[in-house]
Amino acid sequence: MNDVFLKFTDEATALAALAAEGIVPDTENEKLPTMGALSDGTDFVLHVCGQGSGTVYEPTGNTITDVNAETGEDNSRPEMAAVIGYHINMRFDGDVPASLAAFDIAPATPAERFA
Repeated sequence: MNDVFLKFTDEATALAALAAEGIVPDTENEKLPTMGALSDGTDFVLHVCGQGSGTVYEPTGNTITDVNAETGEDNSRPEMAAVIGYHINMRFDGDVPASLAAFDIAPATPAERFA
C-alpha cells in the first residue's frame, strides 16, 4: 500500500481531479473514508483531511498561554494556522495515478495519517 498526501487549490479542483480518475468521494459521510477501486482495478481509500473540511493546520512558531480556570495552572500550546489549500490523503494498492501525482506533496510529517 502507498500513502499519498494530496494538496489542491480548492475543493472544486480536488473533485475535478478525482472525477477524472472515476473517484467520487462520499459526500454524505465526509468524515468517513471513501473506499473503492479505480477503473484499472487498483483499490484505494480516500480521506478528506480536517474531518471533511479539507483543512489542515501547522504551527506558526508562536506559543499561546492561558490559565486553566479549575487548577489555576498555565496551559501552553503551539499557535496553529490553517494551511492554504484543500488536503486529501489516499492509500493505493499500487501506484498513484499520473493525473493525481502532480498534487502529491509528500510531507515528511503529514498533518493527518491513516491509522
